[in-house]
Amino acid sequence: MKRFLFLSFTLIYCTLFQLSLYPQHQNKLKETDGFNSNQIELFQLSVADSTALSNLPVLKLPDQYINQVLPDNHDNSIQPYFRELFDQVGSECGQYSGIANNFNYEIDYRRRVPANIPENQYPTHFTYNFMNGGYGWRGVSYFHSFEIVRTNGHPNQADYGGTSAGGPSRWLSGYDKYFNGMSNKIDEVYQIQAGSPEGLLTLKHWLYDHLEGAEVGGIACFYSSNPWNTTTLPQGTPEGGKHVIINFPGTPGHSSTICGWNDSIRFDYNWDGQYTNDIDINDDGIVDMKDWEIGGLLFTDSFNGGINYADSGFCYMMYKTLADIVGEGGIWNHAVHVVKVKEDYTPLLTMKITLKHTSRDKIKVITGVSTDINDEIPAYVLGFPIFNFQGGEQYMQGGVSNIENKTIEFGLDITPLLGEIISGRPAKFFLQVYENDPQNIGSGEVVAFSVMDYSNGINEIPCPQNNVPIIENSVTTLSVTTSIDFNQLKIINTELPVAAINEPYSYQLETSGGSPPAKWDILRHYDEVGSTGEFPVIDDVQLTPSNNEDGIAMQVIDFPFPFYGNKYDTLYIHTDGFIMFDGQTYPWPYQYDEQMMLRKTRSVAPFSNNFMGINPDMEDGIWYEGDENYAAFRWKTNMENISLTDINFAVFIYPTGKIEFYYGDDEMFVDYFWAAGISDGDGMNYKYADISNKKQPTDKK
Repeated sequence: MKRFLFLSFTLIYCTLFQLSLYPQHQNKLKETDGFNSNQIELFQLSVADSTALSNLPVLKLPDQYINQVLPDNHDNSIQPYFRELFDQVGSECGQYSGIANNFNYEIDYRRRVPANIPENQYPTHFTYNFMNGGYGWRGVSYFHSFEIVRTNGHPNQADYGGTSAGGPSRWLSGYDKYFNGMSNKIDEVYQIQAGSPEGLLTLKHWLYDHLEGAEVGGIACFYSSNPWNTTTLPQGTPEGGKHVIINFPGTPGHSSTICGWNDSIRFDYNWDGQYTNDIDINDDGIVDMKDWEIGGLLFTDSFNGGINYADSGFCYMMYKTLADIVGEGGIWNHAVHVVKVKEDYTPLLTMKITLKHTSRDKIKVITGVSTDINDEIPAYVLGFPIFNFQGGEQYMQGGVSNIENKTIEFGLDITPLLGEIISGRPAKFFLQVYENDPQNIGSGEVVAFSVMDYSNGINEIPCPQNNVPIIENSVTTLSVTTSIDFNQLKIINTELPVAAINEPYSYQLETSGGSPPAKWDILRHYDEVGSTGEFPVIDDVQLTPSNNEDGIAMQVIDFPFPFYGNKYDTLYIHTDGFIMFDGQTYPWPYQYDEQMMLRKTRSVAPFSNNFMGINPDMEDGIWYEGDENYAAFRWKTNMENISLTDINFAVFIYPTGKIEFYYGDDEMFVDYFWAAGISDGDGMNYKYADISNKKQPTDKK
């Protein structure tokens, strides 16, 4: 009998209470994982990035703004919060536009401080260096940088030492510098779908007053192809002679910053001697923004000559580029991205960690807590998108020559773990270091770590163990037991009124303590159970994906499948081990960061891995069978660059919403990163299967 592991997920609904200061964790294992080592090459937006960016919450225009009159032109680069332009030195366009421009502007505006001194400036390379592969040979999406800033903050340029100080391999060392940066955080990232008149109006109002009646507007960033193909606006028209992009013809992978607009600039696309917004100039039978020849946005770019690009670093882009299809003149997904920051944030609980290792991409740092002080592992864990199997085969601070760089001191904001404990009662806080180094390339030790309690003054609780060797290819766990007295959020309501089926339901929950405002979300929780038995035979219908390396096959099933509050009868089966529920709006079918993809995309993923492919010569394929009682899919794939060809797994789904994962022989559990689980795609309602990324099914606890 062929051995397999069987996982079953059953949905249970409950209410998640979340406070911005002490968020409650909806999953027992709750991590914010970052890129693994398989990023895509320079100046090409990876599918992980495009997937995550396409799933960001959409900023909508409030009703009261619809008939408000805006000026003909507007420019936020004149604001004191817009820092002086500088030259990009490598592939950090996403961090230039997303951090040094967008985040820098928004947090300085909220704090009403000028952006012309290092204390109020934010460097490109702090976040860039964690995600660039270790040497700066490839670009990094600003989405991943936003995740770093959202979870652990960002040091200012004074603490970092300069915009790109130390080059593309340096990791910042110094707990105080990390702690100072924890106060500089993003609260939320939004997209504006700007490819329609309504979306454009939303963007313009954001630029004008932040959509809140403020006296100063915001800025935004976007992805497109490199804006090399500038031309000039016609002489005799508004802004005549200034540079403009009339189309972005290539693959999106470059990021720029929008700071204003001008409704009067114009370009004659069809050379008919007229400038119109009401004629079908592209002959598609529709008059829409793709036909507009009047109006455009003002943006700044950092790569093509830096401050010497176009008009001293600034250029126009026609409104039409927002509506055109990507690759045919448009920006990526018709979307621009904006950030809302935490104006006043102070961490209440952190970890100060001193770590030594000779190959930093072999280790991952996890924090956690248990209310049972006898626990040997954490009941709740909190991971970060930094110190996460990153940075290449280098010392912790970068390079391989300076032996002092083997050791790094840093801080992590573990304030969210307060949501898992009770104020004043003992709790056990954990530091875990995972090492994945099958070839024994590197070694290291946990030099020291402390829990830092800032809830009442400053209280450092050091771990009594120092210079603890990191266990080879395993998990090194250290802990500290202490009590934290803090102003805890409490739910006043002890019960909810009974809801009537198929009728609208509304009830106001009340809280005390914490730091208002409170945020309320609905948690849709799936329970998981596991067992072993015989692997199922599924071979009724062989599906034909769009290609064998990263293709999609569509399958209609015989019942509406309920999943996170929606029902689906059409599924999209990916060769790389997961199911989605729409055809996606972006042109790539897969990702390069499996766990981030899972969090940010509604999907069912029994074995999500970028390196899988179907080899027909090895009898690989994807098969389906089902009726009104169930739908089942089986993958038999191979892994690129290794000889293993029998990666065999399956998933069953049922009209009740129940989901079952099946796995074949032990040999399929490879040393590549892979993810298993389910997700609503909102970054909140998701669950990693316990077996996710394990090397053997017997590892499951």
